[in-house]
Amino acid sequence: MKKVLVGLLCCMLAVGVISGCGSKEKPKSDKGQNHTEKQEEQSDTTNTEKPKDEKEPSKEAEEEKSMADDLTMQVLKDQAGTRDYTSLEELNPEPGSHIAVVVKNAKSSFWTSVKKGMDQAVKDLNRKMGYKGEDKIKISFEGPSEETDVESQINIIDAVLSENPSVLCLAAIDMESCEAQLEAAAENDIPVVVLDSGVQSGLVNTVCATDNYAIGAEAANKLAEAIGGQGQIAIMTHVAASQTSRDRESGFTETITNNYPEIEIVNVSHENPETSMTEMAEAVLKLYPDVKGYFGTNEHATNAVLDAVSASGREITVLGIDAGKKQIDAVKKGTEMGTFVQNSYGMGYATIVAAVRADMELENDAFINCGYQWIDGSSIELPEYANYLYE
Repeated sequence: MKKVLVGLLCCMLAVGVISGCGSKEKPKSDKGQNHTEKQEEQSDTTNTEKPKDEKEPSKEAEEEKSMADDLTMQVLKDQAGTRDYTSLEELNPEPGSHIAVVVKNAKSSFWTSVKKGMDQAVKDLNRKMGYKGEDKIKISFEGPSEETDVESQINIIDAVLSENPSVLCLAAIDMESCEAQLEAAAENDIPVVVLDSGVQSGLVNTVCATDNYAIGAEAANKLAEAIGGQGQIAIMTHVAASQTSRDRESGFTETITNNYPEIEIVNVSHENPETSMTEMAEAVLKLYPDVKGYFGTNEHATNAVLDAVSASGREITVLGIDAGKKQIDAVKKGTEMGTFVQNSYGMGYATIVAAVRADMELENDAFINCGYQWIDGSSIELPEYANYLYE
C-alpha cells in the first residue's frame, strides 16, 4: 500500500512540475501587453515632444515672419526710397495715437489688401511699444462706396478731421477737390500722408504710391509687342480726376505715340457716374470692329473690358492693372494676357510707417515708391507672387 501511495505522490509531483513549466511559456496577459505598449508609446512620445519650456511658435507669429520675408516687403525695403519703410526702429508713437485713413473705396479688393498691410504695421507697432488697452495705436479706415463719389469722400474727410486724429492718410478721388480739408489739417497740426493717388497741394508730408507713369509706359510696350506693333487699340481708364488715372494714361499714350507709329489709339474712355465702363467698352468695340488690343488702367476698368470683349465674342488682347479675382481667373484662362500688379500690402505697411514718422516729425522721402510686378500666365501661380494678388 505504501508503495502505491508513494507511486501516486510521485506521479502528482511530476504532473505539477510539468504544469509549472508549461505556465512559464504561456503568452503574457492583456494587462502585461498594454503596459508594454504604453511604455513603447511613451518612449516614442519622449523622442518627439519638445520640452515644456520650449513653446511651439504660434500660427500668427509664423505668418508675421513669413510676411516680413515676403517679396512685397523685400521690394519695399529695397526700392521705396532713402529710408527703410519696413523698419520700426526709429518709431516711438505716443500711446493712444489715432491714425485716420480715408481711401477711394473701403471695400474693393485693392483697398482690402492695402488695409491688411496697414493693420499689420499697427499690430507690429503696438507689440514693439508694449501698448495694450487704451494705450494701443488705433487706425480708422473709411471711404465711399463708389470711387466716383467725390462729395461723399469730402464729407468723410471733414468728419475725420473733426476727431482731431494724430495723422491723416488720404487717397483722394479728385486730386483738386480737397484743398480746403488739407488747409484745415495744417491749421490743426495734423500731418497728411497721401497714398496711391496724389493731390495738387504743397500741404502733404509725403506720397506713398506706385510709379504710375512708369507702369503705364511698360503696359504700352507689352501691348504693342503682343499685337505686332501695328493696329488699333483702345484705353479704359478709371476716374479722370484721379492722379493715378492721369499718370497711367499719360505713360501709356505717350509711349505709344512716340514709339509705335503704326499703332492707332482710337478711343480713351473715362469712368463716370452716368455710363458704366462695360457699356462704354461695348460701344467702342461696336464702333471700331478692327480693335486688336485694349488697356484697362485699374481693376474695375479691366473687368469692364473683359466683360465687353467676352460679350463680343471677338479675340482681342486685353492688358490690365491690378489683380482682383476676375483678373486672376482671366490671366489663368488666357483671356487677359497679363497684368501689372501694385504692391498693395507694402503700400499699406509703408503708409503707416510714414504716418508715424510724420507725426514724430521725422523726415520722409517726398515720394515712397512701393513698386509693382508684371504677372502673366507663366507666373501667376508662383508662390513668390501670392501676396501681390488681391484675393
